[in-house]
Amino acid sequence: MTRKLTAGIAIGFAAALAAWVCDTAGWLEAPKHIAWDARQQLTAQPATEQVPIRLILLDEQSLTWGRSGVELTWPWPLEVYAPIIRFCRLAGAKAIVFDVQFNDFDRFSPLDDRRLAEVAGQFPDFVAAVVPGHEADAQTRWPKDLGQPGTRVAELEGYLKNTNAKGITAESVRFPIPPLAQSAAVLGHILHDGDATARHIIPVIRFDETDIPALGLAAYLAGREADPEAGGARLLIEQRNLRVDSHSIPLGGDGRALLRFREPTEAENGHLYPAYSAAAVIQSYLSMASGDTPKIDPAELKDCYVFFGFSAPALHDNVRTPVTELSPGVEVHATFLDNLLSGGFLRDASGAAVFLFMLLWSIAAAVAVGKTVKALKLAAVYAVALPMPAVLGLLLFRGGIAWPVVAPTLAAGAALIGATVLSLSTEGRQRRFIRRAFGHYLSPAVIERVLADPSQLRLGGERREVTVMFIDLAGFTSIAEKLDAQVLSKRLNDYLTLMSEAILEEEGTLDKYQGDAVMAFWNAPLDQPDHALRACRAALLCLKRISDLGPSWRESTGCEPRIRIGIHTGPCVVGNMGSRQRFDYTVLGDTANLASRLEGVNKVFGTSALVSESTWSHLQDAIAGRAIGRVRVTGRAEPVGVFEPVSLGEAPDGQAHEAFRQALDHCAAGKLTEALNLFDQITDDPVAKAYACKLAQIGQSQNPSWDNVWDITHK
Repeated sequence: MTRKLTAGIAIGFAAALAAWVCDTAGWLEAPKHIAWDARQQLTAQPATEQVPIRLILLDEQSLTWGRSGVELTWPWPLEVYAPIIRFCRLAGAKAIVFDVQFNDFDRFSPLDDRRLAEVAGQFPDFVAAVVPGHEADAQTRWPKDLGQPGTRVAELEGYLKNTNAKGITAESVRFPIPPLAQSAAVLGHILHDGDATARHIIPVIRFDETDIPALGLAAYLAGREADPEAGGARLLIEQRNLRVDSHSIPLGGDGRALLRFREPTEAENGHLYPAYSAAAVIQSYLSMASGDTPKIDPAELKDCYVFFGFSAPALHDNVRTPVTELSPGVEVHATFLDNLLSGGFLRDASGAAVFLFMLLWSIAAAVAVGKTVKALKLAAVYAVALPMPAVLGLLLFRGGIAWPVVAPTLAAGAALIGATVLSLSTEGRQRRFIRRAFGHYLSPAVIERVLADPSQLRLGGERREVTVMFIDLAGFTSIAEKLDAQVLSKRLNDYLTLMSEAILEEEGTLDKYQGDAVMAFWNAPLDQPDHALRACRAALLCLKRISDLGPSWRESTGCEPRIRIGIHTGPCVVGNMGSRQRFDYTVLGDTANLASRLEGVNKVFGTSALVSESTWSHLQDAIAGRAIGRVRVTGRAEPVGVFEPVSLGEAPDGQAHEAFRQALDHCAAGKLTEALNLFDQITDDPVAKAYACKLAQIGQSQNPSWDNVWDITHK
C-alpha cells in the first residue's frame, strides 16, 4: 500500500466521520432542508384529473362574497357550511373532510351545532378534525359520548418501544363540538410540521388507548369500500411500515411519514389539486336547489375525496411547503392521502448504507486527488466527486428513497480539500526537491516534464534516437599540475558553468561531469525533432563561451583555454540507470561511445568540434561547416564520415576553403600526389597540415596507396 493511498484512506475516513458527527448533532438541518426542497421541486409532477382529490377553499373571494353578498361576518355561522356538505353529497363525493377546528363553544349557538351535525350525519363519510395539544379546553380522556372510533393500530406498542417516536402519543386533545364529533364517520388529527415548512405528517397518534389517524388517512378510512368478509380497515405496524389494507406508509424513526408533493399549476391558481371557492360551491348548491344551472358541475367531485379548508390570508391557515411559498394547510393533508393512494411516500435511506457510501466516496475522492498532479485533472476530480451525492440523491428520490445529500457532499468536499492541501504540501516539497536535485543538469523544459509526471524517475529505459555530445578541456592534466587546489577548482567551475549554460540554453540534458569532461544529450526525455541542430548550436555556443573565458584563464594558467567536442546521432537506450538507492538519467549504447571517440579525433586533426555524418545529415544546411574525412575508431569496424561545424548560416567562401574541398576529392579519387600539393598550399589550417603529413608518410612508404580512411587507434 503506497503512502498516497494510505493518506487518501485516512483523509476520507476522517472526512466521513466529521460529516456524520455534524449531521448527528443537527448542525446541518438548514442546508438539509434546502436540498430536500430543491429535490421536491425538481421531481414534482402536477396532479392529473385521475387523482381523486378536490379542494374547497374558504378564500378571500368567499369572505368578500359573505360580507357584501349575504352580510355574513366572520366567523360564519355553522349552518353556512351545510350547503357545502350537501353539494358534495349530491355530487357523489367519496368523502368530505373538514380541516376546521369546530371546537370554540363560545362562537356557535346550539341551534347551529344541531343543524350542521344533522347535515353531516346524513353524509356517511364525513371526517372532522381534532387537535392534539395542551390548550385549556383540551381533554385528557376520550369523551364517553363519542364511543370508540374503531381505529386501532396493531403492534404500535412495539414500534414505540423500539424507536424514538415520542411525538406519536398525545396527552390531551381538543375535540370538535360534541354534535359534530358524534356525526363524523372518522375523526382525524391535523398535526404536521407546518411551523416552518410542512414536510412530514404523523400518520397515527395514540391518545387514551385510542389511535387517531391523520386527517388524510381518516379521509381514506371514511371513504374506503368495506369488504364484507374482511370487515373494517386493519392498521398494522410491520417493519417500520404502517400497513393500511394493501397500502404501505413508510415510517421514520420518529414515527413521521415523508411526503412527496405535487407541482402547483397555473391552471389551479398555484394550488396542488383542483380547487373551488367555498362561495362558488354554496352558490352552486343554491342554484341546484332552485332548479338553475350551478357554477360548478357536480360531476367534477364524483368519487373524489373532497377537502375543505381555509386559504384566505386573514384566517391564518396557510403554510409553506417544499414546492410553494404559501399553501392552504389543507393541501398538506390532501397530499398525505395522495401519497397513500399512489404509493408516493418517501422512504428514509438506511443509515448504515448512507455512512458506507459517504465513507467509500470520501476515500475515493481523497485517493483520486492524491494521484492527480495536473490542475485540469484535479478540476475534473472535483467536478465529479462534489456533485455525485446530489445526483445520486436526486435519482434515488425519484425512486422513492430519501437519500441524504448534504452530509455526503460535506464529506466529499472535506476529503477533496484535505487531500488537496496535503497534496499541495507534499507535492510542493517534492517539486522543490526535484528542482534542487535536477535543476543543475536538466533543462527547465525537462524539469517541467518530470514535475508533471514524477513517475519518470524510475528505473528502466527506452530505445530512441538521440544526439550525444562530449566536451573535453584540452591539456587539463598539465594545467592542473601547475595550479593550487583553490585556483584549480575556480577555473574548473568557471569552465563547467559556461559549458552547462550553453547546453541548457539549447534544452539539452546534462548527463554527467567526469573531471573536465562533460556529457550531454538531446531528444530525451522530451521529444525534440531538431535535436541534432540543437546539439550543434550548443557546440558553437560552447566554443564562443570558452573564447570569452580566455583573458581570465590566461591570467591564472598562462595558456589559452581550448576544448574538444564530439557529436553523434543514433539509437540509444535512455532512462534511469543504476540501483534502487541511486540512479542517473543517462544514455547507453554505441552512439554515446562514438561521440566520445569523435571528441578524441579532434586531436588528430587539430579541430575543436567534430560531428558525425549521421548528425550532419539532420542539419539541412542550418550549420555552416566542412567535411573533414572518414575515420575508423577503435571498437568500430565501419568508418564514419566526420564534419567540422563552423558557424550558423552559409558556408564560408574563399580560395583556402575551395582548395581544401578539391584536395579531399583527390584523396577520394586516389590522386594522393595532387591532394598533397593542394594541402601544402593551404596555410594556417591544422586539418590541411594533418592531411599533408599523412599523405607525405604514405608517399614515403613502399606501396603508396590509401583507402581514404583514418584509422584512429587511440582516444
